[in-house]
Amino acid sequence: MIKPIFFFLLIFCTVQSFSQNLIYKSNGTILNSENQKISPDQVRELLANNQKLLADYNAGRSKKTTGNVLLIGGPVLIVADLITAVTAKIDLQNGTEKGFPTALTYIGVAALIIAIPIKIGFSNKIKNVVTDYNNGLKMGNNEFKIQKTEFMTNQNGAGIRLTFN
Repeated sequence: MIKPIFFFLLIFCTVQSFSQNLIYKSNGTILNSENQKISPDQVRELLANNQKLLADYNAGRSKKTTGNVLLIGGPVLIVADLITAVTAKIDLQNGTEKGFPTALTYIGVAALIIAIPIKIGFSNKIKNVVTDYNNGLKMGNNEFKIQKTEFMTNQNGAGIRLTFN
């Protein structure tokens, strides 16, 4: 009697060991339980069973891209406007020079200001996805589902066969 219970627990522990906890590091980097970096495509494969977490992860990655574009684009616009103002020629007829802070500078400053909350928001969104994924693994609702249970007998004895998803 002890032998079948032991093997059942051994198989159950083996299946449980395949559940992979995720670890969130800064800047959207996700590590597996062995501290190896996981690519975004691999994370999407892990989250494929839970559409809500997958949608939140994709939204977080989109926010990261948008934040990076604004964070890089803002200073580029400011520097471009500064270079334009420095290299502008003085209008000899009127004696006036084109002023420095033009619309490009204001757009660049606005892009920098908008990028900060977006970058913070993507980080929190991905942290929440990792936390929810790990909590789901602890609860066991995403591990596996038993599709079929059969009671079998033969000349060697009786047993239960479980067919997993």
